[in-house]
Amino acid sequence: MPWNEQSGGGQSGGPWGGGPRRPRGQPPREPQGAQGPDLEEMLQRFRDGLRGGGGGRFGGGLGGVRWPVIAGVLGVGWLLTGAYIVDEGERGVITRFSAFERVDPPGLHWHLPPPLEARQVIGFTVQRVIPVGYRDRGQRQEDEPGESSMITGDRNIVDIDFRVVYRVIDAEKYLFEVRDQDETVRGVAESAMREIIGQRQLEPIITSDRASIEAAVEALMQGVLDSYDAGVQVMQVNLLEAKAPQPVIEAFNDVVRAGQDAEAARNRAQQFANERVPRVQGEAAQLIQQAEGYREQAIREAQGESARFTLIYDAYRQSPGVTRERLYLETMERVYRDADTIILDQRAGAVPYLPLENLRRTPGAGATPAPPAAQPGGR
Repeated sequence: MPWNEQSGGGQSGGPWGGGPRRPRGQPPREPQGAQGPDLEEMLQRFRDGLRGGGGGRFGGGLGGVRWPVIAGVLGVGWLLTGAYIVDEGERGVITRFSAFERVDPPGLHWHLPPPLEARQVIGFTVQRVIPVGYRDRGQRQEDEPGESSMITGDRNIVDIDFRVVYRVIDAEKYLFEVRDQDETVRGVAESAMREIIGQRQLEPIITSDRASIEAAVEALMQGVLDSYDAGVQVMQVNLLEAKAPQPVIEAFNDVVRAGQDAEAARNRAQQFANERVPRVQGEAAQLIQQAEGYREQAIREAQGESARFTLIYDAYRQSPGVTRERLYLETMERVYRDADTIILDQRAGAVPYLPLENLRRTPGAGATPAPPAAQPGGR
């Protein structure tokens, strides 16, 4: 019975029969249920709607909302799940039933909602770093002996720790041509490093060949990844550490120190050569110039003597006696120039008195000469 039709003891009122009594002689009032829908009827229809039952003036809807409207709202929401935004430096890769469909550039795009199509956004400007020979464990690094230990060209063992920086340049190849991209790059990097290390000696590896090793590994890696159609570009190879194994580290340190000492000795020798060679070259040039000057002087003197001899010969042909006497006198003068000797000519006809002691040359240059003696026949 509806709550508005319940009565108690013939009296109308609420569900508990507490309403006022009507006066006698008046007809009973109409049930209040005729004024609006019954509450129990509404609850029953609501339960029927939840169970999917049809009928009634609600038409099988929920709370007065028809099911086509609900389905339309759900369909629009499902379609909106296919809208997405691709930022600058990224690409959106769309697959339809797990097969490649297209690549969307930066901007606002839409694709068929799942499960018809799916999307994956790939960053083209993101630089991915792959460690080889070690792993980062929070605040510390742990070696990976299986990756770091390598054989050099001179049959020695060296531990190599390095990292590879790469980025994606082709989203389709990156996603569909290789599986587990980071592990693929790590495997290629380790293989390339082993090949390059196997071609070199240990000492240059741990001392002076780091830059050339990095460049060689980068070029070799790029060639192998291109042959795989991996869709990546190797940006940089950083050789972090190259050292001998711990059991023989002291011996290799001695080798390194010896190499450094040899390099220092070569530098000192080069410095000495830089200082000595220019000086020796200058002295050699000076000697050459002196020899050339002496040669020029000798040639000039020989030419002068030859010309003088020719002139004397011409004069001798013209006056043999005079020329012969003059030559004799010049020769005697030249011979006795420094001799401590006095020569008198007997053809003078008289023997003069000469102060021989004063005329004699003595070692004492500061002696005062004596006055000359009187000539014979003087007064």
